[in-house]
Amino acid sequence: MKKLLIFIFLFPLFIFGQTKFPPKIDLTKVYTQAIGDFIKAANKKNGSNFDTLYFAKRKTGQPDDFPGIELPKKIQNTEILLIKPELAVITQKARESRIYINLMGWVNKENAEFIFVVFSKSFAHQYDYTLNYKYNTKLKEFELEKLQFKGPPFDK
Repeated sequence: MKKLLIFIFLFPLFIFGQTKFPPKIDLTKVYTQAIGDFIKAANKKNGSNFDTLYFAKRKTGQPDDFPGIELPKKIQNTEILLIKPELAVITQKARESRIYINLMGWVNKENAEFIFVVFSKSFAHQYDYTLNYKYNTKLKEFELEKLQFKGPPFDK
């Protein structure tokens, strides 16, 4: 009887004490993965071969602000530059063909969602990609679950 009581008391503690997800999410790894998946998808869908991508490093106090992380200098053989939105105007004037991306991301321990809003040609809205990830507890990493492309016309 004593053993049964000990088992009944300790078993829930054992179950609830195990973590299903990592205690800390590596945002750099998740953002790098999402950017890499975006580059691959855009290359396949649009035939785009980016040499450089400019990402908005927004800090407006909103939940979708770009996190305080340092990305690799290159992802999928594409140079990655984080710039303040004010500098984007200068870069677009210097060369209209540059690709400027407003990246919004929401990451938690179970899933992640990223929206890539792509601008070029004097800030003309080109297209959007939404990437959804689910955390795989066995592999201990995020896996791409769904990828959506939305191009012009955007009002439909």
